Amino acid sequence: MYGLSETSGSATVSFYHDFSLKHAGQAMSGAHIKITEPDDEMRGEIRIKGRMVMMGYFKNEKATKECIDAEGYFRTGDQGKFDGKYLKITGRIKELIITAGGENIAPVPIEDNFKLECSACSNIMLVGENQRFMGALITFKVEVDMAKGGIPSNILDPLAAKYFKDTLGLNLKTSDEACKNETVIKHIQKCVELTNKRAVSKAAHIKKFKLLETDFSQPGGELTPTMKLKRKVTEQKYQNLIDDIYSV
Repeated sequence: MYGLSETSGSATVSFYHDFSLKHAGQAMSGAHIKITEPDDEMRGEIRIKGRMVMMGYFKNEKATKECIDAEGYFRTGDQGKFDGKYLKITGRIKELIITAGGENIAPVPIEDNFKLECSACSNIMLVGENQRFMGALITFKVEVDMAKGGIPSNILDPLAAKYFKDTLGLNLKTSDEACKNETVIKHIQKCVELTNKRAVSKAAHIKKFKLLETDFSQPGGELTPTMKLKRKVTEQKYQNLIDDIYSV
C-alpha cells in the first residue's frame, strides 16, 4: 500500500490474488493517480485526487495552494511510474540529483542497492549536483550511546565487526580502523562496482567515494527525528570531503 497523511492513509492497495512485491499496489476505488511531467522512462511526480485527499492545511492557504494543483490533485513529492496498473515508487522529487550533463538521478535506489552489497554500511549519501559524475559519502554501523541522546561512537556495531571478520578476515574494532584499512577500501570499491551494475545508466554510476569515521545521526544534524537524510545539511557539513571527490 502507498499513501500519505494528506491522503488519509493509503491511496493504493494490493490484493491477495493480484499483487506485485516490486510495486506499491494499484489505485484504490475512488483514488485517481497520475504521473506528471514524465521523463524518458515515464517517471514523474505522483499526484493523487479523490475524496480521501485533505481539503488543505489548517489555516495555511499558501501551503495548501503549493501542494494541491489547479485540477485538485495533491502533489506528493514522490517520483514514480506505472507498470501497467501497478504503481512503482522510484524516489523523491526533492532528492533528484541533476548532473552537469543534465541527467536526473534518483539517489535512493542506488543507495539502497549499495547497502545490499555491504551490510556493514550504515548510511550512504550520493552527491553530484552539477558535477560530471556521481560520488558518495559512506559510513559504517557503529554503537550508539542512547544515554547521551543517540550520539554515535567509533566502536563498530557487532554486526559490522562480524561482517569484516567473515568477509575479509579482519578483526576491526572501530570505524577509524575500517576507514583507513586498505583491504576495506578495496572491498568497498568492489561493492560500488556491483552497485553500478544495477544502475539504469552510466550517468548513475558511482565513480568516487569517501569513507566517514563518524556515522550520520540526529544529534550530528544529518538525520531528521524520523531518520531521514538531510541532504543539503550533510553536504554543507562535509563540503571539504565532497570537494576532494571532485578535485582533479
